[in-house]
Amino acid sequence: MKSNNHLEKRAADIADEIVELVERTNGPVTLARIHREIEGFAKQEPPARLQVVNTAVGEMVIWDGMTEAGNEALRKVMYERMVAIQSLLNKQPYRAEGFLLEDKNWLPIVLLPARAANLESPNWLIRASQGYQDFAIVQGRPGHRRLKPGPVRSTADQFSV
Repeated sequence: MKSNNHLEKRAADIADEIVELVERTNGPVTLARIHREIEGFAKQEPPARLQVVNTAVGEMVIWDGMTEAGNEALRKVMYERMVAIQSLLNKQPYRAEGFLLEDKNWLPIVLLPARAANLESPNWLIRASQGYQDFAIVQGRPGHRRLKPGPVRSTADQFSV
């Protein structure tokens, strides 16, 4: 059994590698790419970790097939606002990479540099469509506020649903 200190260190190292990849790409990075490129993130054989989030329509799967350290690293970069999350996407970015999750509750996301966020939520930095920004602000969802996004090479706006 690995110690918690070892797990925390490995998760922090993987999180740093994720942020470095996202910053270097300066645009959207799929979790499939992270799965392929970041050593220690993915785990093919059971038991593998699953990352889920609660949404207005229920629990949605963000990604599956991670090591414990990979799962903690993904949580870290999302919840510590080290990157921006862009969701409510069609599956085209993943289809283009030949990597789709088979879960009917899959919520495809991409990660962007934190400066690409245009909305702050209580949990994450988000790159959201104008419609979602208006919904979050007009509905008075607590903890949401608009941000002025900084420049990035590209976003996944064209894949928004």
